[in-house]
Amino acid sequence: MSQSERYVAWVQRGGLGTVFTALLGAIFLPAGWYASGRPLPFSILLLVPIGATAGFAIGKVIGTFVVQGSGEAAQAFTMPARTGFYANEHSEIDTLEVRGDFKAAVAAWEAVAIAEPDNPWPLVRSAELYARELGEPALAVERFRLARSLPDVKPELQRYASQKIIDLLLGPLGEKGRAMVELRMLVDKHPTSREADGAREALRNLKAELPNVP
Repeated sequence: MSQSERYVAWVQRGGLGTVFTALLGAIFLPAGWYASGRPLPFSILLLVPIGATAGFAIGKVIGTFVVQGSGEAAQAFTMPARTGFYANEHSEIDTLEVRGDFKAAVAAWEAVAIAEPDNPWPLVRSAELYARELGEPALAVERFRLARSLPDVKPELQRYASQKIIDLLLGPLGEKGRAMVELRMLVDKHPTSREADGAREALRNLKAELPNVP
């Protein structure tokens, strides 16, 4: 994971908000007390660390609830999972990813997939690591297919997995014929979706490029 990705992950976990509330506490507690005119038994400068500590604690509590809620909302919008499953419950695996230990993270996600055979999320997470970090597009395709094929998987996740498979087939794997098969499946299974519209356009372009492919 790059330095910028680590920074984004820190911000998403509420780090930036916590620092901000600590700064506000360090400024406003001394300023407020000074404005009140009330005497202090110690130097007013001591209110700076007290305010910072209080602000940090408040920001931590607020950030926990806000970030958790926004994370679940983002997951539901971008990569919906089955009701009752949420891959980010496994924070120890996220820590492996942040440290850049992607092989261990993949192994951990696949262990979760075995322990939770009806949950598509561990397969999706391992597939993304295979594709993005480990340079194993064939294994990524296999994991995305497994996730897509599980019972009761939401249509949104099926479409997401199909799109990732198509991208890998057209990109690093260079298998345009198989990509066309996946595109047709996407159109057949989800004909009214936005993804199907894009699949139809991609099929037209591929047919023009590969006229001998049925």
